[in-house]
Amino acid sequence: MKFASREGTTARTLAVTAAGWYAGGKGAATGAVAASAVARPPGRTMSSGVPAPDTRSYRSEASKTSTVSLRRAEELFGPGHGLDRVYIVRSGCVRHYKVLPDGRSINLGLLGPGNVITQEIDPDGLSSSSIAEALVDSTVTVVESDDLVELIRRTPELAAAVVHGMSRRLSELQILAEQLLARDTSVRLATTLVSLARAFGRPAAGGLTAITLPVTHQQLANMIGSNRVTVTRKLLELQEHGAVKSLGRNAIAVDPGKLLTHARAATSDSG
Repeated sequence: MKFASREGTTARTLAVTAAGWYAGGKGAATGAVAASAVARPPGRTMSSGVPAPDTRSYRSEASKTSTVSLRRAEELFGPGHGLDRVYIVRSGCVRHYKVLPDGRSINLGLLGPGNVITQEIDPDGLSSSSIAEALVDSTVTVVESDDLVELIRRTPELAAAVVHGMSRRLSELQILAEQLLARDTSVRLATTLVSLARAFGRPAAGGLTAITLPVTHQQLANMIGSNRVTVTRKLLELQEHGAVKSLGRNAIAVDPGKLLTHARAATSDSG
């Protein structure tokens, strides 16, 4: 899997009624669909500079939301895009991250169904902005910020989803800030492996959880703002503690309980 790949990807946007936005799954676009299609302006590019796919948007006058289908490694939004919208992940998994000034990247979150994403607002122009891309085929509900208040008033389920999703994101970002202050790469690696196990895990021998998404050491490094050499060394340390087991090329199994215990201990030691 190459996170940077954009080739051969397509995305389709279908409008759904406010009452039906939360039906779940790829078949959730059950609201009225307009007969006519409006193409996005040609020539739009993704953050990587690669031309965006020819995405068409189908909207209903009665609808205030839309559902976007993304293929693996396709961007939901990049720097300079996605403002004034709220995104709710409905299926799959979306990686939300920032590219650091030195070229490294760091996860802001691995978001599954029910999680909420927004592009940051930076009035002072000091931020590099963020990127959201699908780790696997995913669907995301998109709500225009100007329509959000009215939709929440009309749709209690949406209000509950947004409040719950925002609360989870706030907690995750507070935890990330604490991890960065701890300056311990193993803490970020351990918690990222736990997140991957939750999103892509299946039971494995010895009570472990196999991560079904192939990830290289470099990709793990990209997720936590580190480098491949450091990640390889930290994985070997975790393996010695029985928290990680190699299953072959780009495949690992983990013990989430031991990973969290390791992360808590490392955080306490650094404090």
